[in-house]
Amino acid sequence: MKKRRITEFKRGEKLFHSNGISKVKVTRGEEVECLEIPIQSTGISELIDAFQEKAPVPPLVNELVEPDSEIGKQLGLTKKDWIKMPNLADPSYIKEKADFDSDLGIAIVMKGLDVEIKDEDGSIVEKKEDKIKILKEMGLSGDQFSQLVNDITSLTRWSEKELTNFLG
Repeated sequence: MKKRRITEFKRGEKLFHSNGISKVKVTRGEEVECLEIPIQSTGISELIDAFQEKAPVPPLVNELVEPDSEIGKQLGLTKKDWIKMPNLADPSYIKEKADFDSDLGIAIVMKGLDVEIKDEDGSIVEKKEDKIKILKEMGLSGDQFSQLVNDITSLTRWSEKELTNFLG
């Protein structure tokens, strides 16, 4: 990894643009293949920020909290008190959260893939829904999808190993 000291920021430069390769495993019978898929980070953090504004919020429920319970201690309670607590087990919230996470993952992959998606005639596909359908028809699995999302979001985020080796 190389270091470069920045002395100025100049409009129009792609100083913070990151790109790389996501390595996705495919197994066909006894043969394992690694697909190297070009990815990029441009616009991903803005996309995530915009999505977070629309994130579902769990409903609040009143709960009687004892002062010697873990929550009571964290809140510094000296007597029993009714506290509004998020109900993370609410079925409608769980479904909304799962849908939100799925939509966010799809948006990250659509923005982060640095390759064109084409239909069977070789024409470039523009519509997000069509791109998703094509990837699913090609057999993209949940694990492969998660690998793409992780690799795209990791382009600009230090891993623990990198922090230790590079900054330590």
